[in-house]
Amino acid sequence: EALGAEVKWEAETRIVVIYTYVPESKSLSRQITLLQKALAPTTPGEAVEKWAKGVKERNGALQYAVLSPELKTQKLTDYERVGWVTGVSSPWAENFKILKETKTNEGTWEYEVRFTWVASTGPAGTSVAKLTVKQDGQNWYISQISNDASLTGQYQAEQLQKEIKDFLARQYKHYRVLETEVSLLSQKVTGSFGEAEFKTKVTTLLGCKTPAEWPIQKGKIKYLEENRQNLTPEQIRKVEEEIDFWNKELQEYIEKPSDANDFLKITAEFDDQGMLKKNTVKIYSEDPMGKYLPVEEKTCRRLKRLKNW
Repeated sequence: EALGAEVKWEAETRIVVIYTYVPESKSLSRQITLLQKALAPTTPGEAVEKWAKGVKERNGALQYAVLSPELKTQKLTDYERVGWVTGVSSPWAENFKILKETKTNEGTWEYEVRFTWVASTGPAGTSVAKLTVKQDGQNWYISQISNDASLTGQYQAEQLQKEIKDFLARQYKHYRVLETEVSLLSQKVTGSFGEAEFKTKVTTLLGCKTPAEWPIQKGKIKYLEENRQNLTPEQIRKVEEEIDFWNKELQEYIEKPSDANDFLKITAEFDDQGMLKKNTVKIYSEDPMGKYLPVEEKTCRRLKRLKNW
């Protein structure tokens, strides 16, 4: 009983019966171990096929099952961080093809696997993963992976998305932001260079209680107060008309939430660890003709409208 077992005496049979219970966590761990043994590849090619299938289906558990013990230890945190669902919803791996398989002098096998990626907007490029497979007892496991797009691609997408969210926060710093939506449309990574397109929607109210508190409007009012003595009656009239017009326009933004929709593209470089290099980030916004322009040349539509008065 001290060890967690239940002891019962059956009087009729005069037998002591000991009931033992396996904790749920241990039971689940045993179940997973047995499943991984059932999936254990018996050939190098089978290991690669199962891993690639896991990438295509975004199944991190299947990918993990065919890794060597050393690589499992190395990759465990990565798979747990993404909840065992690898890759991103868009783009996704449409298919894969084994391009090359070579047996080395050490008895291991090296493979090159090409993945074809597509997004909701169409083709999103290809990537090639390089794998090393080695034997362990009667089975074969992947011991090394280069350019694992199933994990690095998702991590890079998360970093690019964060840059877009930070950019929107800066663009709308004078607004009261109610909701921000950033949806990945496409992503392409070539070597250390990556780019992605996002659809964005920002729901806001003007970040002030009255139109006169809006920075641009406040500046206009201050200008009139400080220069009234130097302006002609006609100039004063025009300035006052503009102030009155924008008081009415701005009041609408204060009282009624409005949406600003935009398509943004971001490009950046990544280091050997897959970390984004901040000084390489460039963001572009789509103009009415469907052309992406650097954000330095194009202000968000709503901000531009409020500034050009």
